[in-house]
Amino acid sequence: MSTIQAIKQLEERNVASEITLMVWSDRMDLVALANVKGEVALHRLTWTKAWSLAPPKDGLTVKGIVWRPDGKIIAIAYSSGQVILVKVENKNILYSIEIKGDISCLSWMQDRISLKGKSSLTNEESKQNQYMKYIDLSSSFIPEPFLQQFDTSNSDENQKTNILQEQNDLNLLLIGTSEGTVYIHIFGCFLCATLNLNTHLNTSCSVDSIHLTDGLDQMVISVRDSNNTVKLLCFNSSIFSTHTNELYAVALKHIKLTSLLNYLYNTMTTITESWESILLEMDNKLSNYASKVPEGGVTADFLDLLMFGICSDEMKAFLIHDLTKKGLEKFGQTIEMSYSNIQKLMLKYVMKFGQNITYHLAELRGMARLEHRYKILGLDEDAITSAILSNGAFLIKGGEMQQIINHSIINYKAFFRWLYTAIVHVLEEQVPNEIPQMTQQDLAYIAEFLQNFDHIGKNSNQKGFIMERLGQYLLDAPLTIKPDMTGNEWSAFIKQNQCLTKNDSILRHFEEMSLIQQYKHLNDGVGEIFVKPKEAIGRQFALQATFDCFQYGGGAFKVTQVNLSKDAIVFAFLQPPERVLLTQLYLVEGSCFVKCARMHFTQDNSSDDFHVLDIQLYSSTVLSVLLQDSVAKATMLSQVALSRALEKFSEVGEAGGAVFGNVVDINGSVLAPRLFKSVEGMAGAEFAVSGSRKVGILLAENRRKVRLYEMEGEEEEDEDAEMTNSTIRDGELSIQEMNVTVN
Repeated sequence: MSTIQAIKQLEERNVASEITLMVWSDRMDLVALANVKGEVALHRLTWTKAWSLAPPKDGLTVKGIVWRPDGKIIAIAYSSGQVILVKVENKNILYSIEIKGDISCLSWMQDRISLKGKSSLTNEESKQNQYMKYIDLSSSFIPEPFLQQFDTSNSDENQKTNILQEQNDLNLLLIGTSEGTVYIHIFGCFLCATLNLNTHLNTSCSVDSIHLTDGLDQMVISVRDSNNTVKLLCFNSSIFSTHTNELYAVALKHIKLTSLLNYLYNTMTTITESWESILLEMDNKLSNYASKVPEGGVTADFLDLLMFGICSDEMKAFLIHDLTKKGLEKFGQTIEMSYSNIQKLMLKYVMKFGQNITYHLAELRGMARLEHRYKILGLDEDAITSAILSNGAFLIKGGEMQQIINHSIINYKAFFRWLYTAIVHVLEEQVPNEIPQMTQQDLAYIAEFLQNFDHIGKNSNQKGFIMERLGQYLLDAPLTIKPDMTGNEWSAFIKQNQCLTKNDSILRHFEEMSLIQQYKHLNDGVGEIFVKPKEAIGRQFALQATFDCFQYGGGAFKVTQVNLSKDAIVFAFLQPPERVLLTQLYLVEGSCFVKCARMHFTQDNSSDDFHVLDIQLYSSTVLSVLLQDSVAKATMLSQVALSRALEKFSEVGEAGGAVFGNVVDINGSVLAPRLFKSVEGMAGAEFAVSGSRKVGILLAENRRKVRLYEMEGEEEEDEDAEMTNSTIRDGELSIQEMNVTVN
């Protein structure tokens, strides 16, 4: 018995919360669902849940979801303006973007032309392409940061595989807002341009969709202006095709530098926590004793014991009963572990991350000097040099803090050795031979350490054990105890030759700044590098044409689009309640022109039209439509072949013409071949399909039930009562034969 194509139902499921958004992956049988609680869940075709992600804050809703073209990362936009990039494999949040305004649309496009052309390159062309393309060799000279210490959820040994995993071709995350602004992020991270569409239209507008041609050289944006006119704006975005390699290189450096700065911040946070744990441990041990003596008595009692061997009754009770010899040993080990952790973090992370930043900044400066390639992108050598100097100052401050840490370790070790011998003497026991005799230098170290006890007491404004010399470096405030540079030959030389401080090759030492202040200075310096590129790249976008499509009259608004060829895009606009406006936009050699048609769907044995609830372009030649009987309210899924409809489109003209006049009207119900599926036992509201995966999902009117479909399934011919006769006519094309995969 022969088989014919059919829309085949696979699953029907109820969900706990109302679903607001559904988006299929074009690479895997995964669908992303957002609900009214702001949660996003990934489900497989069998409805097995891969994972679920709660919103960053309570009360947020999901405004948009889009998959990266390779399907490995998903971008989720929230009502707060935050967009997060999530790794599909393990739902790790890799990056976060803050957008000003109400996000209205998301799109993620990839350069398809270079992708297709790679296979046809000759060896000579391949060599030249590799010569021009930036190749990241940083791993040969500097190790990739290993960050398990800061992110236990991320166990990847090589962190660069997160954002940049197999990203050999340029891709763009495009974010539109209700205020008429478009943000363009390369790889989803580097904000390379911001477009204010209101200035181009001389009126306010809301962005509904953003789309680019396969080569990324033309951008088409659909908007609704203040008069509710739906418009198509055509921009020249050839900068993405003419300077692909340069943009790739700059974006790569931006991601590397941003990641390293985040790693530095995490490291310094961990250092601060270790420092605070030392203060807490000392406070816990000494607070009880401090409550029994007058203000300042803690330091005085310890000094009496150190200098004169006088031990008060309170001190004796504290040493024997509260502290104890065994307790002191354990206490000392805890403090030593915290100090050791701080020292390791400074050496292994802070200094190494800072050195890695130097490497990437130096490479970025080298790019800026290749003006014939990078000047158009706005790279400013002076801004990069300023960031290099800021990074040098940060490393100097890090080295300065290391000396303070080393000195603090010497002080605390001398103190604990002496305190241990003091307890032994009080207990009238023999001092172990392995404990060395105290020197005059040890006395100085202990006396300096005891200064940290000055604020322990009830009446002090700054209560508790302090470590001012070390702690001041971890505060966002100037140093209160500046480093003593007496005897430093380099410092003396610079003071004698002030002209050298203006030389960009001489690193500056800001004696009054803390490590945190120095980090902020570095962070601002790196951020400044990418301000001019955003402005320069944004200036490269030229508005080529504007088309008025139709007057939006309210109701559900939906726009869907797909590339028809490298120079043409087909758009489908839902015009409630019964019409779909189909538009072919041709972008050839700087000129734009449009062909379009309106489509309606006549009910069988009736002159009435179906209501169109939802639309989505399944491929460049197939339109998926959700129809509703205007009387019985029954719904059906339909796959409409556009091959013959495209031939009937009427030419509207070039830029400036209003496309909603003199448009041919096409009855989609008579186009063959046509495939439809009646939805029984459920009132449908909206749907989502994937032409590349040949799957669909239908959402019920109550938004708590879904049905999964195979859009190109096979059923026995005599069992398929829902197939139109036109589908099985001899010589007609099947949906599968017509299908052009949507990427």
